[in-house]
Amino acid sequence: MVKFGSPEWAELFEKAVNSNEAYAKAADWWEGDFIFQIDPHGGLDKQIRVWVGLDHGTCTGCQVLKDDEEYKLLEKGETPSGQPFEVEYIYASRIDVWEMILKKGLDPIRALLSGQAKVTGDMPKILRATEAAKELVASATTIETEFYE
Repeated sequence: MVKFGSPEWAELFEKAVNSNEAYAKAADWWEGDFIFQIDPHGGLDKQIRVWVGLDHGTCTGCQVLKDDEEYKLLEKGETPSGQPFEVEYIYASRIDVWEMILKKGLDPIRALLSGQAKVTGDMPKILRATEAAKELVASATTIETEFYE
């Protein structure tokens, strides 16, 4: 088992996404990197930020940011400069909500609509990608994940 949000988990997530044919099909039009922001709650005492590169149905990379590493949220329509960790979206939630999502107890879009999660970025584009979002979760559920008690 690997801890959710660890570098080992990020590496396994990238591999899981890239081996998910349903994700590749659902996201063949998608361009836009994410920061998955895992906010502290319960046994997690600090925020974890995971950069996820997504481009046309492929995960181009997945990396846990160090405490001193910054990311840039691009404005709508802004072209990436090629610098590391330029993202179009931030998906943020407490660790307990992430756990519910990854254990398939909560749909990631429902988490947004219910206020349990927050997305920063082009919301209409996110809402067009509900099938791709579900397949990202399906990819994550293939990883034997340990959560923070």
